[in-house]
Amino acid sequence: MKKWTCLLLALVMVFTMGMAIAEEETGDIAVTVNGESVSAALVMQYAEYQLANGYTETLDYETAITDLTENVIINQKIRELGLDQFTDAEKEAFMLDAQAQWEAMIDDYVAYYLTEDTEEARAQARADAEAFYGAYGYSVEVLCEDMMNNESFNRLMEYMLSTEDVTVTDEEVTQAFMEYAMMDELYFKDQIPTYEYYTQYSGYQSLYVPDGYRSVIHILLEVDDELLMNYMNVAAQQEEEGSNVTPADTDAALQAVLNSRKEDIDAIYSRLDNGESFETLIAEYGTDPGMQNPAYLAEGYLVHKESIVYDPVFTKAAFSDKMVQPGDVSDPVVGSYGIHILYYLRDVPGGYVEMTDEMRTLFYDYLLGEKQNAVAEAQLQRWVEESTVVRNEEVIASLMAGETAEAE
Repeated sequence: MKKWTCLLLALVMVFTMGMAIAEEETGDIAVTVNGESVSAALVMQYAEYQLANGYTETLDYETAITDLTENVIINQKIRELGLDQFTDAEKEAFMLDAQAQWEAMIDDYVAYYLTEDTEEARAQARADAEAFYGAYGYSVEVLCEDMMNNESFNRLMEYMLSTEDVTVTDEEVTQAFMEYAMMDELYFKDQIPTYEYYTQYSGYQSLYVPDGYRSVIHILLEVDDELLMNYMNVAAQQEEEGSNVTPADTDAALQAVLNSRKEDIDAIYSRLDNGESFETLIAEYGTDPGMQNPAYLAEGYLVHKESIVYDPVFTKAAFSDKMVQPGDVSDPVVGSYGIHILYYLRDVPGGYVEMTDEMRTLFYDYLLGEKQNAVAEAQLQRWVEESTVVRNEEVIASLMAGETAEAE
C-alpha cells in the first residue's frame, strides 16, 4: 500500500465500523458535494471522532466539514473509476480473510475472559464476545466491507500516483539524514540526562552521540540481602544531619559485604592477572542478565560521568582512577544490586552516528512517502476545485454556535 496521510485513510474507513453511515442520516444538510449530501448530524459525529482520536485538539466542525467533503469526493472518484468493483473470486477471498480476522477477535476475547476451561464456559464466552463486538458494529460482513473499502482506497492511491514519477535520490537521503542528525546534536549536545531519557526510556534512536561516553562490561556478584541492606542503611544514615553513624561504621558495613564474596573476588583478579578474558569470567561469575545478552556483552554499557540510568556507584566506578584506558579493571564496588567489577571496554566516539543500510532504507521510505503524499494531496485538491460544493451556511452557523457553547 502506498503511503498517504493518516487523516485521509481514516476518512475512507471512518464510518465503516461502529458508527452510523451518512446515507442513513436525515435532517439538516450541512453541505452538498456534487449532489451528494452531508448531514449536520454526520458533521457533529465526525468532529467528535476527530477529537477523540487526536486529529484535532478541540471540537472543530469546520475541519470536519472540509474533511468529509474530501471524503465524499474520494468515494465518488472510486466509484467513477470503477475501483470498487471486485470479481466473485476476489469477494470470496475478502470474505475468507474477514472470517479469519473475526475468529481471531473472538479467540482473543475468549482467551482473555475465560474463567474455567469447560465446553459450556467456552460457548458462553464466545457468545459474550459476539455480543460485545456486535454492540460496536462489528461483524464478519462489516470486516469484509472494510477490507474491500481499503483495497478500493489503495487502488485510488495507485491511480493518483501513476500520474507522476516519484523518485528519491541518494543525495536526498543523505541530506535528510544529516538534517535530523544536526537536530539531534542541537538538542542533545551537553545534555546527557535528556539524551539518556530519550534514548534509554523512550526508545528514541538518536543520530548523534554526545562526547564523553565510554563502554564498560562488568561482573555482578550477588550478596546476602541482609548484609547489603545493612550497608545501604548505614551509608544512608551517615549522610543524615546529626547522625551518630561514622565513616568507620560505613566502612565496616561495606567491608562485610566485600568479605562475603572475598574468595570469588580474589579468584577473579588472580585469573585476570593470569591472562583469562573478562568475558569468560562474566560467564562464570556474573549474574547481570544484560551481560548474558550477546549484543550488550559485545557493545558494553555506554556510561557517561553525568549518566542517570545507572546506579551512581556503578557510574563513579566506570570513571575511577583505576579506569584510565581500555583494558583497565576497576576495584570491586558495592551498589544496590551487589558487588560490581567493571572492565573498560572502549571509548565511544562522539558526533554523528554512521548511517547504516537500515537507516538508509528508513529515510528512503520516509522521503518517498512524503513525496507520494504531496502528489496525492495535490490531486485531491484539484478534484475539490473541480467539484460543486454547496454549503448551507445557516446550518453551519448553527453548528459553530454549538461548538462555541461546547468549548465554553
